[in-house]
Amino acid sequence: MDDPEHARLRRMVTAPFAVKKVEVIRAGEGLILANDLGNRDPAVFQDPGRLDLTRDARRHVAFGFGVHQCRGQSLARLELQVVYGTLYRRIPTLRLATDLDAVPFKHDGSVYGVYELPVIW
Repeated sequence: MDDPEHARLRRMVTAPFAVKKVEVIRAGEGLILANDLGNRDPAVFQDPGRLDLTRDARRHVAFGFGVHQCRGQSLARLELQVVYGTLYRRIPTLRLATDLDAVPFKHDGSVYGVYELPVIW
């Protein structure tokens, strides 16, 4: 992470709670949440730092988790299914125009992604 100060969410604990039943975080203590690591757990995803469009990612937390789920997640998932299905059907030769190593990934914000994704067909 180039700038961890701006890429993390800072929160203050209002009531004590245990993390994995081992460490207790007390009220008033601060936390820095690495929200960009939510889908990069090697215990859940094999080689999580590698872009793999064929990966079985049904356990991702991109739309939140538990009581903090996005209300629009069902609509967003449906839209993505329609968009990607239509895109690949209409342009079956669509592919990267550069090596994956040359794709500029975002590491300086609270949302992980790419700055641009050059494609050809």
